[in-house]
Amino acid sequence: MATSGKTAPVRSAADPVRRVGVRLIDWTKGYSFRIFKGILDHARAGHAMQLDFEQPNAREIEPTRIDRHWRGDGLLVFRFTAEEAKEWRSRGIAVVNLSTETPPRCQPFPRVTLDNRLTGIMAAEYFLRQQLPHFAVVVDDNRAYSLQRADGFVERLARDGKTARKIQIPTSRFPAATRAKRNHQAAMAALRKLPLPCGVFAKDDLCAVWMIHAAHQVGLRVPQDVAVLGVCDDVVFCHATSPAISSLHYPGRMVGRAAIELLGRMMDGEAVDPQTHILIPPKKLVVRESTGQVEHPDPVVTAALRWLQGRISRRAPGVDELCRALGVSREILRQKFNKSLGRSPKQVIDAMRADLIAEHLLRRTWTVDHMAQHFGFTSSDDLCRFFKRIKQCTIGEWRRERSSRSHGFGE
Repeated sequence: MATSGKTAPVRSAADPVRRVGVRLIDWTKGYSFRIFKGILDHARAGHAMQLDFEQPNAREIEPTRIDRHWRGDGLLVFRFTAEEAKEWRSRGIAVVNLSTETPPRCQPFPRVTLDNRLTGIMAAEYFLRQQLPHFAVVVDDNRAYSLQRADGFVERLARDGKTARKIQIPTSRFPAATRAKRNHQAAMAALRKLPLPCGVFAKDDLCAVWMIHAAHQVGLRVPQDVAVLGVCDDVVFCHATSPAISSLHYPGRMVGRAAIELLGRMMDGEAVDPQTHILIPPKKLVVRESTGQVEHPDPVVTAALRWLQGRISRRAPGVDELCRALGVSREILRQKFNKSLGRSPKQVIDAMRADLIAEHLLRRTWTVDHMAQHFGFTSSDDLCRFFKRIKQCTIGEWRRERSSRSHGFGE
């Protein structure tokens, strides 16, 4: 078995085997199961534990119930009640919260969660790369995670002079008996008012499902009219919906490992500030059919973007070459791009090229010289000047900003 290069701690027979409980909510299990990989990483590093977890098992094993009566050493929980928190504290159980949410008037537990603001930023950057002219974000103002994702989305668009329409749907406030119907009605009403084509950032994958269903109901095509993007990359919701949902991947292994390491410190007696909040960035965006080929009102612009997307990864096509491929003059193409996208063809090509370079900087360990050669620049200085002009930051600044929160973990 491959190792990380670190020596696992040697345990003696006298070392306690701690009892750790993991409780997730049923509707999160299509993505939160990845947490257990991170817990296993920790156990394999020499940290023995007895793990309790709630999971349907056809009664082939004794069921486990983790509630206010549970007894053990530590808990990783996704959502809990104030009464449960009081009981766990009274028994000295260490708790790490895996959710952004905390019950009202309840002292928080230390948290390890997805970086919601960065998730919104990444969603905005993806839609910007798609050259979409309009944007919207679905917000439940009763959920902190939803507000944080929306804030990141709106802030990133604002940096490029863009705005996003906020679709306020207070899902968590709707009674359970009527929630699905009211979600659907609110979504249909909002979608009818959207300028098209539009990129819709759903607060999570479940929201993306009912937004897509509502779009179909009002006669909108997904993704041609409305491109829908979710969060968490739920293995069921994303694959079983038609069209399949593009989503920002929930880094469960990283969350699980960070959470169990923090819980271990707490069980060892370390006094951890209850306001501690470890943020784990999403590692990737999984593209599927729900954000595929967007259609702009002008078919020439749609054709131009598809032509560019098929070639920009290999070389930097020029505007004259693009005009010849489309059979239009340079001036006509400039007018069409400015009307549909608010930018010239050259500006769009440069932006697409810079986005591709930025993606390679994050995913590869190439030197700047290698990157310059790969993308056809005459020198590394030429590449650096180009990147700073388009992205308004240096390559080093961009790399540091994106990697600063993800050191030490692997998905």
